[in-house]
Amino acid sequence: MPGTVPDIQVLQASVDPEDQSEFRILVDRKFIKYLTIDPGLYDVGDMCFGPSLISMLPSLPPGDWNKGHISHNTPNGRPHFARVTKAQLPGVTNLWHPLQIDHLELHMGQKLRSNVYEATCPRFNSTIIAKFARFAWETPQLDAETSAYQWIENHQIGPKFLGHLSEEGRVIGFIMERITDCRHATPEDLSLCQLTLLRLHKLGIKHRDINKHNFLIHDGKATLIDFDNSTRYNNAKALDEEFRALQEELQDTSGRGGRIVESDAT
Repeated sequence: MPGTVPDIQVLQASVDPEDQSEFRILVDRKFIKYLTIDPGLYDVGDMCFGPSLISMLPSLPPGDWNKGHISHNTPNGRPHFARVTKAQLPGVTNLWHPLQIDHLELHMGQKLRSNVYEATCPRFNSTIIAKFARFAWETPQLDAETSAYQWIENHQIGPKFLGHLSEEGRVIGFIMERITDCRHATPEDLSLCQLTLLRLHKLGIKHRDINKHNFLIHDGKATLIDFDNSTRYNNAKALDEEFRALQEELQDTSGRGGRIVESDAT
């Protein structure tokens, strides 16, 4: 209907006071649009709080578009949409799993990392984990990690891969099982972590980020996570170097690899 005010929800935000900020928004509960906003248009606090930002946005332009850029309107100095486009956005290419789920089927819960959430879905009886590219520049990492999960499928190394996560036809990430009653590894868990890392290395795969936060200890075993940097290696020396570095990684107290707390812009 003409004049109808759209329902807008800010899903994810990457706010930079010195450069363009990026936002992933949901319009009328079914359309995803990506906004970039020039620096200096809005207060950082407002951009980090979805309802405040939404109240200040210029009216969304009509038409079929998915990328919009907001800049200064030179005559009056107010923010306006400088351009909107219908872009062909990148997606995950290795679609090896038979199940594909649209992001609108998920109810997002607690944010664990900037692009990792607990979620529920009518197709599953328990809470699952969703990991996805919030913005186009994150897609290559999700593509690489999707392939890594195919390499380790059924080898008791990582969480169970449950399916691909799509947005308006393109795949942006995946869902996996949630490991319950777990904790991050400590130096006392070295032998458990070594067993899991050895399974990975026997497949000729180097994890490349074996910090203690990437080992989940549960039920007397260690489960590896975060395979976005993992690569296939024929070099036994490189794999052995990673194995020998494990003990020092578990003793690290710097906090590297720990939970990252960011604004939800909600």
